[in-house]
Amino acid sequence: MTFDLKFDSKTKLKKQKQRQREDIILDLPSFINQLLLLMDSGLVLNEAIRRVAYEYGRVPREQQSYFTREVAGILRRCEKSGENLINEFYAFAGRSDVKELIRTANFLYENKNRGTEIWDRLSDLSEDLWEERKRLCMERIKVSETKMSFPLGIMLISLILMTSAPALMQIR
Repeated sequence: MTFDLKFDSKTKLKKQKQRQREDIILDLPSFINQLLLLMDSGLVLNEAIRRVAYEYGRVPREQQSYFTREVAGILRRCEKSGENLINEFYAFAGRSDVKELIRTANFLYENKNRGTEIWDRLSDLSEDLWEERKRLCMERIKVSETKMSFPLGIMLISLILMTSAPALMQIR
C-alpha cells in the first residue's frame, strides 16, 4: 500500500514537472518577444522585464500559466525585498531546470547592463525558442495521433461488422 502511494505521488510529481516544463517552453518565446517590443520602444532590459511581469500579474489567476504566475511572483518578491529582478529571474531558471529558460536567464544575466544593445542577439534567441516551441507542438501532435489510432481502429472494425452483418445474415 505504501509503495503504491509513493509510486503514485512520484508519478503525479513527474507529470506536474512535465506540465510546468511545457508551460515554460510555450510561454517563453512570447515573453522574449514582449521584451523585444518594449526594448525597441526605448526601455532598458530591467524595466522591460518589470513591465512584462507587472502585466502578467494583472491577468486573473485562473488564466495564468505556471510561467506567468512565477514571473509575476518574482516581481512581487523583488518589490518587497529590493532584489534585482534579473537576479531573481536567474534563480527561478535554476530552480526550474528547463534548459531553454536557463539559457535565456544566463543571457539576460550576462547582458543586464548593456541596455538596448542586446536586441539582435535576443531576437536570435527568440527565434530559437519559437523553433523549440514548434518542435514541442509537433511532438504533442504525434502523441495524440498515436493515442487516437486505437479508437479509430475499433470504430473501423465496428463499421465493417455493421456493413457486412446483413450480407452474412442473407447467406444462410
